[in-house]
Order: sequence, then C-alpha cells, then structure tokens
Amino acid sequence: MIAYEGQHTIHKMGGQLYWRNDEGTMEGINNGFALFSSENLEAEHQETRFSVRFGLKGVQRYKVNGELLKVTGDQFLVMNRGTQYDISGEDSAETTMLAFCFNEQFVSDFVTSTLRNEEQLLDSFDLYQSDVKALEFPLHTLLVDDEIRHMITGIVQAKLKLDCDEVDDYCIFNKVLQMIVQNNKSSIDSFKGQDIVKKSTKVELYKRLSIARDYIQAHFTEDLNLSELSRVACLSPYHFHRAFKNTFKITPKKLVTHLRIERAKWLLENRSYSVQMICQEVGFRDVSSFTRLFASYTGVTPSVYRSMLNGSLRSIA
Repeated sequence: MIAYEGQHTIHKMGGQLYWRNDEGTMEGINNGFALFSSENLEAEHQETRFSVRFGLKGVQRYKVNGELLKVTGDQFLVMNRGTQYDISGEDSAETTMLAFCFNEQFVSDFVTSTLRNEEQLLDSFDLYQSDVKALEFPLHTLLVDDEIRHMITGIVQAKLKLDCDEVDDYCIFNKVLQMIVQNNKSSIDSFKGQDIVKKSTKVELYKRLSIARDYIQAHFTEDLNLSELSRVACLSPYHFHRAFKNTFKITPKKLVTHLRIERAKWLLENRSYSVQMICQEVGFRDVSSFTRLFASYTGVTPSVYRSMLNGSLRSIA
C-alpha cells in the first residue's frame, strides 16, 4: 500500500511501503520501495516506519514538528520509525522520488549482524543512537556525494530495466542501510584538522551545522544574516561561519546565493515573470546586483539565459 494514493505515476514499486493493521497502527510487513512521480504531491498527517527518501527531480517539502525540510536531487532524508509529517511538492511542479521503507526486523538484523561486528565503524560513527533493535537518526537532510549518486543511479536503472528475478532486493536494501551509515561516518571525518578532539563534540557540531544548512535551504529567499543563522545553530557567529565553511566547503552567504541563482534559473525556464519580478522572488533587492551575480554563476545575464532557452526550444520544435 502506498501513501498519497491517486497522485502518482508509479514507475516501479515492490513490497509494502506502508501498511495499517486492524487498529489503524502503521506497520511494515516487509521491505518496500517505490519510484514514482507526482505533479501535485501533497498529503498531511502521514506516519512512516524507518525510511530513506531520495529526490530525483523537483523538490519535496517535509513539515516535521513545525520545521520545514526540503529534499532536492543533492540530498536525501532518513526518517525514523513513527515520524509524523506533512509532505508537498514545490510550485506544483513534477516531483520524482525514490523511497525505501524498512521492515523493523530487517533493521534489527542489520544492526546486530553488521554494525555490532564492526567496532572500527562504530568508533568513528555516532550520529544515531543504536540498540540491538533500531537505528535512530537526527532529523536533518544528508548530502548526496558522487558515490551515493552512482549507487542510486544503478538501483534506478536495475529496477526499471531488469525483471524482479534478476534483482536481489535483499542486497539492495542492505546496501542502502550500509550507505547511510558510511555517509554519516564521512561527515564526522570532515572535522579532521579542525582541532576538535572529542567525538561527541564533532557529532553535536555537525548536527547544529546541518540544522542551519536545512534552515538556509528552507528560507533562502528571505533576508538571512549571519547572526540569525548562528542563532539557529546555537553557535557564536565567528565559530559558526568558520565551522560551516570547513565542513561544507562553502560559506553560508555563498550557499544562499547559489540557491537563489538556481531558483532564478528555474523561474526563467518555467515562468514568464519579468527579470525584476524574479529578482524580488528569489530574495535580491537590486536588479543590477542580481544580474551581475547571475552572470558570474552562469556566464550570461538572466535575459540572455531566457533567450537561449527559447532558442533551444524552437530548434527542438
């Protein structure tokens, strides 16, 4: 049974993503996955078991405990069992998602058989609380690196092109869990050379920086400043700026600008707004500075960018 019924084009699915028992409680019968697209993705008061969600196209907007999280093609989201959330797409644009939902016993076996026998991995990784039965992740998006992107591309291609007898789903679900553990281990490794000795300090700092990064992604069109972002991260402005740049290899201001330019490109491609309107829509105050920044990122001005798009469309037609 898949949530948000009637809104999807389902490209491939298997197992159960969600299941309700006679008492209405959400339960998983077995591992389930779904690769699907939705033009008007929207659902409220959802509940999930342990799941991993990747954005392949468009933007997924999750509302959890009053906080907004966005998942794009550069991120994925791990949601713990019992998480309640609302979900929607952005701009009513087509959204494509690859979701994996896990049977609780499968997760328990993974923790017991895999993590418990790899002491070195556990020594380096502490972004979740684990016992013999569960994985528990903090709620923030995680970044898709080249290795993860390659793996997800391979899974999508296998699911779309191969018969079920040719694909070992057990290995795929095991690989997804192993991947998110290794990804978080790599996140902690990024603090090497930052004069932080205690592992618990690295973990806490990464959580705070990730919360601030998600806040930027949810509010980048607003008038953000360093003081506000450092308060979100519960760090001093100097400490926050230095740690953010060292960890994510980009300053908070440059991340805001990058997200605004990407949003402006989307609006130029999909809306007939004037350049002035787009400038205001993405959070810039001055058209001339917006035009200069846009050109520095893309090599052309917004007007030329739109003209190039229109020319490409005409040549295709």
